[in-house]
Amino acid sequence: MREYFQSVERSLFDAAPRRSIPIKSIGFKASVLSPARSGSCNGTSREATALLIAAKSHGLALQPGQAVPRAFTLSEREWIIENGCGQDIVQSGFAEIDAGPTPESDRFILSARFIHWIETRAGRERVHAFMTSPVPPQLTQA
Repeated sequence: MREYFQSVERSLFDAAPRRSIPIKSIGFKASVLSPARSGSCNGTSREATALLIAAKSHGLALQPGQAVPRAFTLSEREWIIENGCGQDIVQSGFAEIDAGPTPESDRFILSARFIHWIETRAGRERVHAFMTSPVPPQLTQA
């Protein structure tokens, strides 16, 4: 997953590789996210890439109001967006949180701000190309 995340973030946002990525194996000790939103954090390519990968894994359209599950399956493995990144997504205004009874049932409700942010930074065509491209058949946990 690390290589895939870094590849997506680099190709869409020209970001340098990160030591730690915000998508973890489903066994990660995730906690339910708070619905409170401060709006005090600017969005980053890290949060955007995590949301894009989660949306792509579910075959979802990128539009305001779209619910994107925090947990997802990709290349036959289960993943979840980590706690800190999830809170940053909400604080940045990229999405509201529809908190479920478990972390795996949390959903992000995409905002118009998120759509505008990714299209401004990556370009509508690059985002579309990513969302319609195949996923690598094998992703490792690291």
